[in-house]
Amino acid sequence: MREAFGFTKKQKKTAAFLMIVIISLSYLTYSMVIPRVSLTANTTVHYSYSGISMGFTIKNSGTLDITDLRMNVTVIDENGDVEYSEQVDFGPLSRGVKTVHSFTFTAPQRDRYEVYMHFDFRCEGQEYNETTDHIMKDYMNFNWEDEFSEWRL
Repeated sequence: MREAFGFTKKQKKTAAFLMIVIISLSYLTYSMVIPRVSLTANTTVHYSYSGISMGFTIKNSGTLDITDLRMNVTVIDENGDVEYSEQVDFGPLSRGVKTVHSFTFTAPQRDRYEVYMHFDFRCEGQEYNETTDHIMKDYMNFNWEDEFSEWRL
């Protein structure tokens, strides 16, 4: 028995199954086969009575391993003075997540600060130098996500 558009129920089920297979294979090819560098840095800033805390989560969701991962965090106040600076060496990072427990520093909490995060890492012999900057103001808690990606075809 023919349904709408001249297709039988069996033909529609077969087409739906093939679409699911094609979408699944496309996703698997993207996530496992195509070479790419993909580094995501999540930063959380929390104000409290003991100071300003910053926590970092670094995630490698690319297909290539990252080596020699270093992060330098610098917080600069409105006058251009460095309030806080810290360097973290993560070392190698395969697919997965690394967390840095929060850094806490004391500074006037109602002031405006610029946060610079500089990432140095290597992937298959190529060096990457990425910098991000964010503004902390108005005594707020913040959550920033920065992503660095590059396809290698």
